[in-house]
Amino acid sequence: MVDAGHEPSPWIPAPIRWGVLAVLTVLFVGIGFQQARLDAPAVDEGVDVSSGVAALVHRDLRMVPEHPALPKALAALPALLAGPVVPESEAWHEGEWFNWSDDFVAANEDAGSLDATFLWARLVVVAQGVAIAALLYALASRFFGPDGGLVAAAAWLTTPYFVGLGHFAMLDVPFTLATLALVLVTLRWLDRPTLARTAAVGAVLGLALATRHTGLVLAVWVVLVVVVKLRSRPFEALQGLVVVGLVSVLCLWAVYRGLSPSGPPPEVTARFEGLVATQTSSVAVGLVGAMPLPLEWQAGFASMDQAGTNRPASLAGQSWSGGRWWYFPVAAVLKLPAGLLAAVLAGWVVARRHPARLRLAGVVLAPALSLWFVVLVQPLNLGLRVVLPSVALALVGLGALVAPVRARLAPGPVEPATGARRLARPAVLGVVGLVMASQVAAMVTAAPHSLAWSPPPFRPAYRWVSDSNVDVGQALYEVRDWVVRHDRPFVAVGSTRGLTVGGGSRELVGADPADVQGWVAVGVTPLLDTWREQLSWVRAYCPVGTLGGGSVLVYRFRTVPDTAVGPMRPVEPCFGDEWSSRG
Repeated sequence: MVDAGHEPSPWIPAPIRWGVLAVLTVLFVGIGFQQARLDAPAVDEGVDVSSGVAALVHRDLRMVPEHPALPKALAALPALLAGPVVPESEAWHEGEWFNWSDDFVAANEDAGSLDATFLWARLVVVAQGVAIAALLYALASRFFGPDGGLVAAAAWLTTPYFVGLGHFAMLDVPFTLATLALVLVTLRWLDRPTLARTAAVGAVLGLALATRHTGLVLAVWVVLVVVVKLRSRPFEALQGLVVVGLVSVLCLWAVYRGLSPSGPPPEVTARFEGLVATQTSSVAVGLVGAMPLPLEWQAGFASMDQAGTNRPASLAGQSWSGGRWWYFPVAAVLKLPAGLLAAVLAGWVVARRHPARLRLAGVVLAPALSLWFVVLVQPLNLGLRVVLPSVALALVGLGALVAPVRARLAPGPVEPATGARRLARPAVLGVVGLVMASQVAAMVTAAPHSLAWSPPPFRPAYRWVSDSNVDVGQALYEVRDWVVRHDRPFVAVGSTRGLTVGGGSRELVGADPADVQGWVAVGVTPLLDTWREQLSWVRAYCPVGTLGGGSVLVYRFRTVPDTAVGPMRPVEPCFGDEWSSRG
């Protein structure tokens, strides 16, 4: 059902529309499964998967204070089929979740169950990625008809960066799913604000809060929507706010007590209360501490607030610590296809003339911009994935392009002599097909290293982006294989906690420069962010090859390298050359 109620009927026949979506979904799932099977655990996956497994096995959330519990538990549910080892080590009893993640990953690698555990967990996220496409179809269809829904869903399913993120068992995809679901149920509530629909909004909001702490931003947005919609009926507005608040809090409690019925034991309770109490200077932590929320959730919020310090970041040849207001818009330009970005911008320009433009602004743009703004003021430029819900909501605007194309190709009645309208439908199908073909081509050629892909002209990617825009440690297994084929190379790559390169490799960071000869492998994130000061000299040399689709750079030094400070932006590559030279 189209929101404005007067959009023309779809031009793309239903069988073709559903057939296209089916093919794209199969491609998305197939490529996602391939990468889920090949990629090493990403840097955040070790903690997320291990804590989720611990919550299900021990019915205890002592290892889940950093992020909310729901996405971890959902990913861990099928992971139990792999029979993971759940060690009760010293870190478990002390509640040291990072150290316990090391124990979990190392124990399962030794037992041979690590890869199967992560594969099962990742399949949940692949399914969530498909669900996001379905929600985008539903949202865009409400405003722009089924053809608009097809364009929005297809854009999600075929963009390499979304495919690359869509198999890692982290929080970005689940929170994007929760955000889109909340937007959709809120739209239905706006159509007819019944008590049942109000309760549905509260329930989905509770699940969003159980997925990521920034769900609080969505809670504020929902409050504003209810107040604006019922502003002429104050009693009904108050009733709606009470229902939404009560149901959302109850759902959040249901998730946490469903996973940990008896709550944290006394020693863990004391530690969590201490974590909240130590953040006395944070107004946000104080407000959250005053709310009737699970202690584990409050402790997680305090932990995230405590960890929100200035971290190293880089983009487009610039490096800094903390945040930059322009980071995410520029990252979008450097990671998403130019045609897609142009289409999204054009779609929202066209949408300004849509009869339901106010609802589009209030229910699609408002939560997208609110989440984006909150991330902008945080000093954590970790990659475009942090604003994934906002980017996904922006795709809804693509549907606005369908009607103008249709109107331009068939503006008037049928001309019997020329058959103008008869020619228009194939033309529309051709335009849509051309756009989809370019997206599918990018999707297929980016595999099996979708995350490391960047559109032209921003190649090689390592000269433009870093961190989760290209490298989250997913190439570790490929680096291990490479190490075996070379003689004790020096290595500096990122990896999830508990995993090492091994194989006789030597650590590049801290090594005596006089010893650094022969082969060297350096991850993009360590090179540009994590150890950028220590590895500054490496950026002055040209890489002779890459691993992991370009997320790890390979160097070869004939003699002792010059360790003078190098440039912020790595020099141009010399792929295919035998030796690296200083640029």
